[in-house]
Amino acid sequence: MSFGKTRQSSEGIVRAIALIALVFIIFGVSCNSKPNPEISFSPSPIAQHSVSPTATLPSPSTTSNTASPREIPSPTAPSTILHTKKTPTISPTPQATVELEASPFVPIVGNADKIAFINQNEVWMANLDGKELTQLTDDSLPKSSLQWSPDNQGVIYLSGVCANYVDIHTLQIMNLACFEQAARLDSFQFSPDGEQVAVSLDGQLYVIPFDESGLSQVRSGADLAELAYCDSLAPYKHRQSMVTVSRARWSADGDRLAILRQGYDSDRHVELIHIIDISSCTAPLPRLDEFPATRFTMDDYEKNPIIQDFAWDGGDLFALTSYKRNDGFGDLWVYNTNLHRGFKANPMDGKCCYRDPVFSPDGKYLAFVFQDARLAPNGPAKLFYIPYAALDSSLIYPPLPLPPDFFTERRSKPQPILRPAPRFTQ
Repeated sequence: MSFGKTRQSSEGIVRAIALIALVFIIFGVSCNSKPNPEISFSPSPIAQHSVSPTATLPSPSTTSNTASPREIPSPTAPSTILHTKKTPTISPTPQATVELEASPFVPIVGNADKIAFINQNEVWMANLDGKELTQLTDDSLPKSSLQWSPDNQGVIYLSGVCANYVDIHTLQIMNLACFEQAARLDSFQFSPDGEQVAVSLDGQLYVIPFDESGLSQVRSGADLAELAYCDSLAPYKHRQSMVTVSRARWSADGDRLAILRQGYDSDRHVELIHIIDISSCTAPLPRLDEFPATRFTMDDYEKNPIIQDFAWDGGDLFALTSYKRNDGFGDLWVYNTNLHRGFKANPMDGKCCYRDPVFSPDGKYLAFVFQDARLAPNGPAKLFYIPYAALDSSLIYPPLPLPPDFFTERRSKPQPILRPAPRFTQ
C-alpha cells in the first residue's frame, strides 16, 4: 500500500516536470522564429508617398500624325512646361522614378481662355496672358470676320468668297462654303447654338440652317435662298425694299439679329445698326431698334457716317467704333438698348483711336484695338482687354503682352475674338 502511494506520487511529479519542459520548448521556438513577411500591422513605407498636384486645365493633345502648331516663345516667360519627379506608388526597384509633365496654367478672364486675331494676313492665337502665341495659318491671303467654331476647337474666317475653318490642334484647313458666283462675302455668322448661319453675300442677308453638305453645293445667293426656312430672310427686306447688310450679330437667345446696314438720313447714305426679331417668320420682320439715328449723336458722323464695326453682348449692350483714320480707327461708343442711350467711352485716357471691339463671353469685359492718335500716324496698334466697368474710370490698363511691335502696320486689322472657356462639371 505504501509502495503504491509512492509510485503514484512519483508519476505525478514526472508528468508535471514534462509539462513544464514542453512549455519552455514551445516558448523558445516561438521567440527564435522569423516573422511572417506576409503579415504586417504597420503602414508600408511605399503607401506613405506624396504626389504633387498638377494644373487643372490640360493643354490640347496632339497626335504624331498631325502638324505641330507654329508656336513662338512667350516674351514674358521662358517656358510654359514644368517637369516634376514623383515617387510611384509601386516600384520594382527603390531607385525608380517617373517623370510627369505638368500642364501650363491658362488664365480665364471674363469666362474666356484664349484670344485669336489677324496679323499680316495670318490668323494667330494666344492665351490671355500672351503666352502660347501660335500662328494658325500661313497662306498670306487676306482674311476677315473671325469667329470661334460652335465647338470652340477651330477658328472660322473669311478669305475671298469662301468661309474657311482652321483646326487649332492640327492646323488643318477646310472650306465650309465657297460662293464662286458672288462678288463678295461680308459675313458668315453662326447662331449661338450652331444650328443657323447669317450670311451676307453681295450685300444681301440670308439666314439658313447650317447644313455642311448643303452648303458645299451652294455657289450663289439664289442657292442660299433655296436653303432658307423663311422667305423674309432669303434675302432680308425692309418695307419690301432690299437692304444692304455688311455685318450680322446674334442675340444670346438666337431670337434677334443686329445688322450693320445702309440707310438714309437727310437724303444721304449712312450706316446704321438695325435690330430685328427673327423668332417667327413674319412679313415684315419686327424692327426693335435702330441707332445711332435719333438715339445719340456720334462725333464727326455728319461728315463721315461710317461705323467701322460693332460688338453685342447678346443682351442690351453694344460697343461700336466710328471711322476716322488709318482705314478704320475711330472713337469707341457704347449704346444701351434698354435705356436708349449712348455715350463716347474712349477708355485710354479719353484719347482716340479704336477699332474691332468685342465683348467677353460673360459680357463683363471688352477687348479692342487701340492706336494712340497723339503719336505719329505710324504708331503701333495694341490689343487691350479690360473690365467693362472700367470704361468710365480713370484707370489705365496695360495691353495684352505680345512681342514688341507685333502689329507693325499702321492699318492693322486684328479683329480679335474671345473663346469661351470650357465648363467643367463634377
